[in-house]
Amino acid sequence: MLNCEIYDNFLEPILLDYCQKYFRNDVAFKFQRSDKSEENFFLMGIPPHDCLIDFIFFKIKAVSQRNLEMLRFYTNLQFSNMISETHIDDGQTTCLLMIAGEGDFELGEQVIPFKENRLILFNSKIPHKGRSPKKGHRITLAYKTNEIPN
Repeated sequence: MLNCEIYDNFLEPILLDYCQKYFRNDVAFKFQRSDKSEENFFLMGIPPHDCLIDFIFFKIKAVSQRNLEMLRFYTNLQFSNMISETHIDDGQTTCLLMIAGEGDFELGEQVIPFKENRLILFNSKIPHKGRSPKKGHRITLAYKTNEIPN
């Protein structure tokens, strides 16, 4: 039984193509290290808070039919030699959009295959991590959110 919501083919193909090029080429990434380890690291990029970021978040809320408040957002870039660490997130719900590449996603005891254009919504307090791709890289867009009561 899945403890998350999965939406495949979330973005229209031309918008996914744009996002892949934009996040790969136009967002500056910087190294981040886990607080718990000196060895685990990843690349994090913070694109401008613009209409693209707002549109994707608007669509997440519409498709999931959730009343969400955005706390923050960022992109992750991970290569095959980068090992991530299991962690929990701030906020109540994490929205993770798989933009490009490969590298499965561990959520609790589940393994969710990486699939470009797959959106996953899950409880932020479930331990999770992105597995390193076998080759190349993976890019994800993450939104940390809270649920707003109706």
